Amino acid sequence: MIRAFLALEVPQHIRSQLVLQQYLLPVDRRVPPENFHITLVFLGDSPLDRLEELHLAMDRVRVPALHLRIKGLGLFGKDRPHNLHAVVAADEGLSRFQAKLTTLARNCGFQLTPRRFSPHVTLSYLRDGSFDRGALEAAVVRDAQFATDPFEVDTVALFRSVLRPDGAVHDVLERYGAVHS
Repeated sequence: MIRAFLALEVPQHIRSQLVLQQYLLPVDRRVPPENFHITLVFLGDSPLDRLEELHLAMDRVRVPALHLRIKGLGLFGKDRPHNLHAVVAADEGLSRFQAKLTTLARNCGFQLTPRRFSPHVTLSYLRDGSFDRGALEAAVVRDAQFATDPFEVDTVALFRSVLRPDGAVHDVLERYGAVHS
């Protein structure tokens, strides 16, 4: 079994902008920049044969290049925040692509947890008692105008995620290209 997900990689120049923003925020547990990504479909613990089937199907997937921008910060977990992230600006092409990949994964036999797609790049995982909620919420409001340069993404990656006590490590297993239109 491999814990896996499909995601967009964040270009290096955008990672640098996110790291600068990340260090302005009052949190202790920062996600390392090499783990920055935009999850499209979380596959969970997956058997190798199912991942192979998905790999074969992904080789046939073609989408136009996506033109994205990160704009603003957000928190997941209303009463108990657990995730501080940079928000990916709404993009119809990205939403269509994510829906297409979700359908593809289901057709390959993956049992996906239904959830609303909210594209983001996680900057910090929050644990109770490890941050000052008032200071964090004030920082999110203060930096609401944070935005990166626009960037283009024309590949999707299949990632493996290995959970460790000091945080997850993500490795790219395969990349799938897009056809520009």
